[in-house]
Amino acid sequence: MGHDPGVETSFSIEGGAGSVSYTLAEITDAGARLARLAQQMDPLVDRLQSEWLWLTDAAQGAPVFPYGPLEDIQNALWSCKAALADTAGLAGKARQASANYALAEAQAINVAALASKLVALAEGRNTRNLALLAPWTLAVKAGQLVERVKKQGLRDSVEQLLNNGGATVAGALGTVSSLAYLMSVLSRGDATTSGTQPAYFLRKFFDTAGLTRAGQLSVRRVPVQEWDANAKQWPPGHAMADPPAGEPWEVEASIHGMLAGSQDAYGYPPGSIGVVRVARADGQIAWVVHLPGTEDWSTIDSTVPFDMEGNMEALTAKWKEHFTQKQVLVQELIKSALESAGALPGEDVVLTGHSGGGIHAAAASADPAFLEQVNVKMIVIAGSPAKNAGVPGTISVVDLENDNDIVTAVDYGPPPASPNWVSVTSHRPPTARGGSLGAVVEQAHSLENYMKDAASLDSSDASAVQAPLETLRNVLGAGVGVGAVVKGTKFVYQGKDSPDRPRKAKPVAPRPVPVTGEDYAPGLR
Repeated sequence: MGHDPGVETSFSIEGGAGSVSYTLAEITDAGARLARLAQQMDPLVDRLQSEWLWLTDAAQGAPVFPYGPLEDIQNALWSCKAALADTAGLAGKARQASANYALAEAQAINVAALASKLVALAEGRNTRNLALLAPWTLAVKAGQLVERVKKQGLRDSVEQLLNNGGATVAGALGTVSSLAYLMSVLSRGDATTSGTQPAYFLRKFFDTAGLTRAGQLSVRRVPVQEWDANAKQWPPGHAMADPPAGEPWEVEASIHGMLAGSQDAYGYPPGSIGVVRVARADGQIAWVVHLPGTEDWSTIDSTVPFDMEGNMEALTAKWKEHFTQKQVLVQELIKSALESAGALPGEDVVLTGHSGGGIHAAAASADPAFLEQVNVKMIVIAGSPAKNAGVPGTISVVDLENDNDIVTAVDYGPPPASPNWVSVTSHRPPTARGGSLGAVVEQAHSLENYMKDAASLDSSDASAVQAPLETLRNVLGAGVGVGAVVKGTKFVYQGKDSPDRPRKAKPVAPRPVPVTGEDYAPGLR
């Protein structure tokens, strides 16, 4: 895994404009337009029919019967009926084609996943049967794994291990465990969301073991003096703005610019996010919210919302009512920060995040309750295992990954190939001398390196990249071109996860107790 200075970063792009899923969406949209056209043609057919019947009745008994005009109207009526039937038929076929393709794609994914698990199960059985040769077999498999890592990268290899490791172990344990595993796999059905179950059960374990507790969020606006000095854009001696009004700021309307805001967020006090208000030329207001990644690894449940508990909250946001913590505190922080900064419902919002911040951005964008209050138009994420969130197709997604970033393997598979979700995998050559595995993993997940990838993508002419860039520029009201900048106002808000202690009950006065011959102390029996 050494670095070859002559090798430049290359990219693989899935989804978005130009992809099969995008073309399929266009066909579906065309079908919907055809259906609307058929509906609009229906009154015309009725009108022609009425006119033809009226003219036929009115011409009865006329000295010269208008055969020619009536025949013309009748021909027009038949032509319109035929066009209406054809249009409605095409609309139905387009809808059916879309549904058939989606079903076939889902079935293909499930069949491929099941076949891969069966192969792993058989390998486990073979290892058990060749117990005396197990060391040699394991050595061969280790060599195969190394070769696979060289070809595929660490991410895909780890995803394969997470998906099929259980099958190999079950096969090695014997017939009973093999059958039990096979039955569990067959009962799951959909392999596209395979990463949700492990996250759910892990969070349940945290709750049961008492490693997490219910908390409540407190939010404060961070004074500009506490912002990281490296993130400031004003020159020395520049007068600071009135804190309630925010600080004048500039935002680059690019993928690189969005990730730069998340990089700044790492420098704020722990648990803080950046919020930028952009006044567009058309008079509308847009907002950009920058999230950092995981900031506290020391404890599972800390006072910082961006900790392991916070990651689990985002990964299992669909089932938040099932856990001790009923709210996703980072989502509450985003809503509180936007409200405090003056955002109104319906104003366009862009969310950005790296690693755990990207998980939160995707989870928030998939939460109907959150979307009722925050009009998310786009998210830009990097190094985030977020494919299981279920972001709706109305929200544009730019998702940057690296083929050696094992963090992005935690969602157990590649992001969905959909029209709105553009997944970009960088094949960035590791720069670690000697090929240190730890250094390779660290560099693959580095936000600084993802920002370098983003800078290259901003100059790409690929339609899958240009389409979300156009969406971003439209949301921010920016000009066209690489490096377009918009002026805005920046705020920083810090959230704290405090234990949710139950309120103390009001003391109840003791009822009078008749005094007997025994000693008596009020309130004690």
